[in-house]
Amino acid sequence: MKSAYPKVRRLAKLDGVKFQRDLEALCHAKAGELLQAYLEAEVDDLLERARYQRRDRGQPRAHRDGHDREREVFSSRGPIALRRPRVRGVEHESAVLPKFRRRLETVDGSLNEAWLRGLSQRDCEPTLRALLGAKAPLSASTIARVNTRLHDEYLAWKKRRLDDAQIVYVWADGIHLGTGPDDERRVFLIVIGADRNGDKHLLALDESLSESEQSWLELFEDLKTRGLNVPALLVADGAHGLWAAAGKAFAAAAQQRCWKHKIENVMNKLPEKHQADARAALREIMYAEKEIEARRSLEQLAKRFERNYPKAAACLRDDVDRMFAYYRFPADNHKNLRTTNPIESVFSSVRLRTDAARRLRTIKTATSMLFAVIQRLSKRWRKIDGYDKLATITLPQPLAKRKAA
Repeated sequence: MKSAYPKVRRLAKLDGVKFQRDLEALCHAKAGELLQAYLEAEVDDLLERARYQRRDRGQPRAHRDGHDREREVFSSRGPIALRRPRVRGVEHESAVLPKFRRRLETVDGSLNEAWLRGLSQRDCEPTLRALLGAKAPLSASTIARVNTRLHDEYLAWKKRRLDDAQIVYVWADGIHLGTGPDDERRVFLIVIGADRNGDKHLLALDESLSESEQSWLELFEDLKTRGLNVPALLVADGAHGLWAAAGKAFAAAAQQRCWKHKIENVMNKLPEKHQADARAALREIMYAEKEIEARRSLEQLAKRFERNYPKAAACLRDDVDRMFAYYRFPADNHKNLRTTNPIESVFSSVRLRTDAARRLRTIKTATSMLFAVIQRLSKRWRKIDGYDKLATITLPQPLAKRKAA
């Protein structure tokens, strides 16, 4: 019986490894040709005429003058041999390959990415040299110079305008990462906001010696100067300096104290044998459907501890109004409003990078790293729960009045 499947004719037996090697070499050669053609096209645009074409009246009084010696420029695929065209009669600087540049932008981007993902400056060199070749211009100092661009990006980001932002909710917290000299441990002041669409944005990142009222006030006033509106709600921990500054800068905003920080404060004032029950009770209060039920349960728990653990009872009763401010807002948003988790969750990932660095030598390096890592993480941030309800919330400061001011 004849088979229903046709026989396959083998036209050639190819060596897969050799094919991949030849394909890689071809792609690399074509990349060199493309880059050389771009350098030549830049000169054509500058002189307003093609090579060997006579100059017409009105065109620049300049001309080509051959090429520089062939030299290697390193790409992510290895070295590329190029000859830079020379021009007489006019200043010329290539946009894609400035003078004395030995690496393409893609290589610098790879250096930054490797450093941000956890490699130290010393480890970046041997790791990338294995990919780029033994002659690649790499060193710890080279990587340090490349990373200075991160700080320039951070400084530009700090000056950006926020006039068109309609921020509804804001989370603020101070994060300690153990950076700086032993006698000057710094704290990083972080502000994240959610807009009308439910998208979260990093609004502020700055370093300070402490979470003082003055430090927070300067940060908040800078945001207002650059056009940030007064949010409907500010969520933060129990730092008195932060609340004092918020009361001055964002007086019309409601204030919500972080339940996670509150629970930990109470646990620190109870013996270990009572902590599990107290934690469960507090979580039940935090998730109560109605504010009146939550307040009643909180007072009952405080009375339980009042006799034997008066400090725990006082901590429970402290700042009660700030503990339940989220009830004024849509129930679908409550999950994101009870705690400063939008900041804490980000820094759980950030600490993976800063811990790998062991010790960040300068505040400038630390701040630039934090900014770059958070910006990369922000691309995967989810909208807040119930974001469709944000359109119903009235902001204390309408956008039109803010622009007029």
